[in-house]
Amino acid sequence: MVDAGLTTGFGKSPYTHTPIGILVNSFYITSMLLGMEFSRAYLLSKTRKPTQAIILATLLYTFIQIPLAKLLTLTEPTPLEVVEFTGSQLLTGLASNLLASTLALLGGPLASLAYRAPIEAFWWFSPILPDLTWGWKTLIGVMPPIVGFITLIHQATPMELRKLGIKPERMGGLRAIKRERREALWTVAMCTAIILTVWFSTGLLGLFPTVAISGSMRPTLEVGDIAIIVKTPVEKIKPGDIIQYATPDGMVLHRVVDIRDGYFITKGDACSTPDPEPVHPLNVRGKLVAVIPKLGWASIYVKEAIGTLWSLITTNNLTLYGTVSAATATAALAFYKTRRGRRWKRRRWVR
Repeated sequence: MVDAGLTTGFGKSPYTHTPIGILVNSFYITSMLLGMEFSRAYLLSKTRKPTQAIILATLLYTFIQIPLAKLLTLTEPTPLEVVEFTGSQLLTGLASNLLASTLALLGGPLASLAYRAPIEAFWWFSPILPDLTWGWKTLIGVMPPIVGFITLIHQATPMELRKLGIKPERMGGLRAIKRERREALWTVAMCTAIILTVWFSTGLLGLFPTVAISGSMRPTLEVGDIAIIVKTPVEKIKPGDIIQYATPDGMVLHRVVDIRDGYFITKGDACSTPDPEPVHPLNVRGKLVAVIPKLGWASIYVKEAIGTLWSLITTNNLTLYGTVSAATATAALAFYKTRRGRRWKRRRWVR
């Protein structure tokens, strides 16, 4: 969370930090955590179907934790409000309560308290908190609990697996379970990498990677460099900063040389004169914070190759038919080589 705050910035906590306020908040948090975790552990200890009980407990405590005021604001929600609520409230609550319910079933209320108490204490008693976007809230609230849950299952003993409703003898023994654990960990690792890549490249984390495709900012930025842009309030932008802004011709990355009447005067480092049009603050996307040299050439080559291939296919019908035929043949061959494909082929010839 602190690392994310270095990207998005920090702000003051909304909670009071007077002695009386800290005492009242301590009583509230302590009673809330003790009540939730002891009741969670009690409910889970009385079940004969642990898997279903974990799912039901996860759903129950997720909806208990959603503030009523937040639900009331969703009477006529916009699509963005629905996405933000789903990510920063619903998904994070489900992931957190899934791990807490699993811990409560395996180790009792103290195990789930050891997981939840430090997180709640940080949010309630830290005077300075990271000013996270909903993308960061979703990522931080979902990924660590899911990874923790998979790791917990991966390290569980046969007795703990039976306690969770997983019977090793019905799954091919411990060797098969270990193999499935390794596959699950690799799947989680790959999904995590894909999610991070997609969210980072689309700006959901407040960062926008941009490939320099012209030399207007030389020597600061060379063609093929990746510029990391971070969302920045326009009042914090000053002359000398490099900003990215929208124009009718696309996004531009130039340096601010002056500010006049609230508008930004920009110029490329390799240009002799400022840009002809001042930049309106609403068109500013963010400020340059880092440069990764030459790594963007891979993106440039891939885009050029795709563009060349697409123009070749669309301008030549023979090439289009050949490409579709080759793709169909490749898919059919791959299907025949699979186990399902071999079974289908045997049934077809038997008939």
